[in-house]
Amino acid sequence: MRRSTFLFSLLVLLTSACTTPRASTALAPAAAPQKSTPVEFIVLQLNDVYEIAPLEGGKAGGLARVATVRQELLKENPNVITMMAGDFLSPSFLGTMRYTNADGEKEKIAGLQMVETLNVMGLDYATFGNHEFDLSTLELLEKRMDQSTFKYTVCNANAVIDGRIRAFQQNGAPVPEYLVHEISNPGGTPIKIGLLAVVLPFNKAGYVEYADVTSSFKETLRKVDAISDLTIAITHQNLDEDEALAAAVPGVPLFVGGHEHAKLNRYVDQTVIAKADANAKTVYIHRVSFDPGSGMTRISSTIKAIDDTIADEPATKKVVDKWLDQVFTLMSDMGYDANREVMKLTEPLVCKEGLIRTSQTNYGQLTTDAIASAIPGADLYALNSGSMRLDDNLFNVVTEYDVLRTFPYGGNFVTLEMPGAAVSRLLETGLRTNYGEGGYLQQKNANMEDLSLNGKAIDPAKTYKVVMPEFMAGGNEANLEFLKDYLKSPAEKTIKVGEEIIRNDLRDIVIRYMQKLGEL
Repeated sequence: MRRSTFLFSLLVLLTSACTTPRASTALAPAAAPQKSTPVEFIVLQLNDVYEIAPLEGGKAGGLARVATVRQELLKENPNVITMMAGDFLSPSFLGTMRYTNADGEKEKIAGLQMVETLNVMGLDYATFGNHEFDLSTLELLEKRMDQSTFKYTVCNANAVIDGRIRAFQQNGAPVPEYLVHEISNPGGTPIKIGLLAVVLPFNKAGYVEYADVTSSFKETLRKVDAISDLTIAITHQNLDEDEALAAAVPGVPLFVGGHEHAKLNRYVDQTVIAKADANAKTVYIHRVSFDPGSGMTRISSTIKAIDDTIADEPATKKVVDKWLDQVFTLMSDMGYDANREVMKLTEPLVCKEGLIRTSQTNYGQLTTDAIASAIPGADLYALNSGSMRLDDNLFNVVTEYDVLRTFPYGGNFVTLEMPGAAVSRLLETGLRTNYGEGGYLQQKNANMEDLSLNGKAIDPAKTYKVVMPEFMAGGNEANLEFLKDYLKSPAEKTIKVGEEIIRNDLRDIVIRYMQKLGEL
């Protein structure tokens, strides 16, 4: 059983490789600590991984490289626990495509490439991110879970079937509220490490039901405390929510966090909150020492870049290559040519997630220009930056594959007629409230400073035409639910641009525009 009193000494090694000690915090023990041999283990942390292969021209990320890091850590200490803090089954371009399964049927890949890669890489535990619930049905999600050799856990989310709530299932067994991982020190002293996880209640898929994060976490922690020596949390929620949870329910030394996409660490009293960069561009390595006699936990955390100085682990790379080899064939089935060059660049197109969700980038501007070229005459063009999933920059030559990697979901466009007051609300929300999130707007015709349109103040009573993705118009983006009140009819399947008819799909719209730019 975990002790009711703690002594924590938390060390975090930042990216500069400087060691910053945090003063120990001690609660008066009920009795003098007993001398014992500490039990040491390593937590290898990933979060928000959408691509199995390296990005940035092969320089950053790659799960075969993470597998190499894991094997090196195992040589250092056989007690390595590899955890994924959500968002890995979706989204990715490869995940949107279909392949022929063992029964000869066409099936959406929908995260299978990630499951197979993580299985071989050696993932031990995962929780859900909001994007796991992007999968279209509960049946599909649980099929991917069944195909996973790693275990899932979550304490505040359950499945819903015909109004009946039950736990998600993996291989016919309920996904537990918590897990217990047992390890021993060299002398054979065992300890039990409790693992509990939460996911933010963001994705409103019909087959998922959320309970309150804080109360679920508190109640589950009480249960796992009764049978474990120490507990680690795996969380997928906003940083401010992590900080509030750590403050409300103290006593967990480490939050293995996700959702932010950018490496960070924070202290809240005795809790370290850590998040790595998305797409395995970095991983967190937490070296944990627990003294069974004193109940003291020490954590030394380092952030490690995953780059081209790290060799690929052969077995994992084989799985990665298997899936990448299918990309070009599958793209052809969708009517695209992966190798076709659509534009030569004089400067990089910026699509790093940290920038595309906080600023108007040149790739965002090109995209909204492309939409305006295909659907002219609107007062405002708005695109949720979460549509742009590349998390990379494009250099030199853009191919159709690059465009599809950028916009894996595609998406149709609609024109809404909205009063000026609603347009102002759209801009205020999309450019300010949603700053840093997928609902931040890449836009055309609005002034970023005063939120005017085409150099004129917005008239609250005037009707404006606004072009946006049907997904956003349906109220499916954060804080923009009100837009659904203005969506009167579904999007057309095709659009006529001059004498040309093209699919009403963001990818086709951008490819056409890039090709036209190349002809100028």
